[in-house]
Amino acid sequence: IVVRSSSKDEDKLDESNAGKFYSQLKIPIKKNKIVLAIEKVIKSYKKYSGSVKILDNQILIQEMILNTSMSGVVFTKDLNTGANYYSINYDDVTGLTNTVTSGIGEFSNRTLLIYKKAFKQIRSPRFKNLILAVKNLEKKVKDENIDIEFGVNKKFKPYLFQARSIIKNDNWKSIDHRKIDKSLVNIEKKLKLKFKRQINISGKTTVLGQMPDWNPAEIIGKNPSNLAYSLYSELITNNIWGIARKMMGYKNLSENKLMTSIGNQPYIDVRLSFNSFLPNELKKSISEKIVDFSIEKLKKNPNLHDKIEFDIAVTSFCFNFNKKVKSLYGPCLKKKEIQEFKKHIKKLTINNVDISKKGSLNKALFEVSKLEKIQQKENLKDISYLSKIINNCKEFGTLQFSILARHGFIGRDLLISLQKGNILTQKDIDDFYSSIETITSEMLKDLKYLDNREFIKKYGHLRPGTYDIMSKRYDQTKKFIISKNLKYKKKNHFKINKIKKNKIEKLLNLNNFKIKSSDELFKYIEIAIISREYAKFVFTRSISNILEIIAKFGKKINISRNELSYLPLKFFLNSNYLNKTKLIKNSKRNRNKHDLAKSIRLPQVIYDQAGAKVIPFQVNIPNFITRKKVETSKIFLDNRNYNVSLKKKLIMIENADPGFDWIFSQKISGLITKYGGVNSHMAIRCAELGLPAAIGCGEKSFEELKKFEIICLDCASSNIYGV
Repeated sequence: IVVRSSSKDEDKLDESNAGKFYSQLKIPIKKNKIVLAIEKVIKSYKKYSGSVKILDNQILIQEMILNTSMSGVVFTKDLNTGANYYSINYDDVTGLTNTVTSGIGEFSNRTLLIYKKAFKQIRSPRFKNLILAVKNLEKKVKDENIDIEFGVNKKFKPYLFQARSIIKNDNWKSIDHRKIDKSLVNIEKKLKLKFKRQINISGKTTVLGQMPDWNPAEIIGKNPSNLAYSLYSELITNNIWGIARKMMGYKNLSENKLMTSIGNQPYIDVRLSFNSFLPNELKKSISEKIVDFSIEKLKKNPNLHDKIEFDIAVTSFCFNFNKKVKSLYGPCLKKKEIQEFKKHIKKLTINNVDISKKGSLNKALFEVSKLEKIQQKENLKDISYLSKIINNCKEFGTLQFSILARHGFIGRDLLISLQKGNILTQKDIDDFYSSIETITSEMLKDLKYLDNREFIKKYGHLRPGTYDIMSKRYDQTKKFIISKNLKYKKKNHFKINKIKKNKIEKLLNLNNFKIKSSDELFKYIEIAIISREYAKFVFTRSISNILEIIAKFGKKINISRNELSYLPLKFFLNSNYLNKTKLIKNSKRNRNKHDLAKSIRLPQVIYDQAGAKVIPFQVNIPNFITRKKVETSKIFLDNRNYNVSLKKKLIMIENADPGFDWIFSQKISGLITKYGGVNSHMAIRCAELGLPAAIGCGEKSFEELKKFEIICLDCASSNIYGV
């Protein structure tokens, strides 16, 4: 049996003390055991007693449900907004019934949201049976705001253990359920079109994700403002991304927009990504097989959504190519098709590593250096020059960055293949990354040797939230804390022994690379990483200038930054829109849409129309950097809080944005991000500085970790938990 607490202090309408009092499971039916359990429950009442008398409380004695296949808690409303979702937090691994309520264990953080009108779209019998039981309870108690503890046995029969009223949030008052219904109908229509076959694009269907490829959730956030979304689209995901890949010999997707907005949230069309990773000369029949196979693999392994370039797609040639293709594509391709694919991807990779080609590192780097000179002469006062600044940023900034970023992926692929081939060790790779000096190392050095005026002149354009007009630049805040006491460590020169060098050079010659020495190869990879970060540093100055031109224009006609944030970029590029009345009217309308969209819950990865109303929270596998372990107190930072000391703290940030580089000026103990991939900005930063990090924990885990004061980050064992 179970002896369970049921205190009046536990089930108040204005306060929840769920889980505060003692309950004991699996008690054998013996008098002394039952009495002992009851006394422990009463003792917990005495310990936490409020205004309620001890004798006015109850104790529940229930049959212990054994052989559970799933247990957890169901909320019959979204706790944040009051929207009509069933929110199911569950554990379907351990077979225990208290992991979710206690918050104990790595399997206690699974979540499924189901819109209340979407019962027919539930495919899983166990969840279908559970929701039927919940609906039955709602009718019996005549209440739609309930918190229910449950278990489901192996035959999918549900048991509801305990229920209490949900404490209502003030935000619930503003919810408009009819508008949400209407928005969800529109979202379903849009999804239906997205999942159809597209002309001249390989692949029967697609997957939409917030973290694959150009990972918008990491860069502009899950609910970006209209201005941030439209600026990111214009500078990168509309056509620049495709032009860059075309220039490097990949399939031409430059006429296709990579990112789409679903319910005001940014999603990458993964079918387009998989197409764009293929050589332009590859046969259509082979392309079709690879894209379909890759999409199905992502559907079966959604936890790989932020790692598609390494764990799903083969995007370049590497030294363990045959093993990698067999591992990733399995039975997808015949031997002849693999050889055909290898021929073209190898040619593409060798061409790009060749410094004389148009998609080379050197050419892209030269174009970025032009942008630095152009920026010095640009008119930053008149909004009529905005279009010119945007075009310069695209041509000399984001286009070149897109090429350099792809070189970064090629370089990492080659490096990892040397490890897989047992030529390099993990320590070799860690030593290589820590020997590199990107713009971050340069900034830390400049902190020590430049005075404040010189430092701000060079780095003042950075802001945590590169595309966010509401986020202050470094040069706009007086409370900005940077430490001059940080000891800058001179980088060690990366070295490997002669035996390893000979093995690498043998591979280079065998595969006809223009690069012939191991030193040249490591130099290429190093320059690819440094150049990518340098290009980002340069083009973000243009983005910062674009936002400030818009802000100055707004100030001139008395429109706030907040109001401007709800206006898409096109409003500032067309003189017909530059009217105060029109701008305020559109800003207000877009803000209302944006506020409504916050009540609509969507998954990070969408496979079909059902994703609009049946929403699994993605369980992410974080990307752990270094092999270090740290246990200390944490600090959560958003785009707008600078005035805080970070010394010896674990830093938590949602977006792994370059504007957060200021945190490295303090002696932080480690970094945790909600979004971010293995090759993301912050992953490179932490590898460079030898800083332990968990990059891309995912929404659910990140929000759970925020509740703890102290966190243990154990990179060696790939584990992270609250203490």
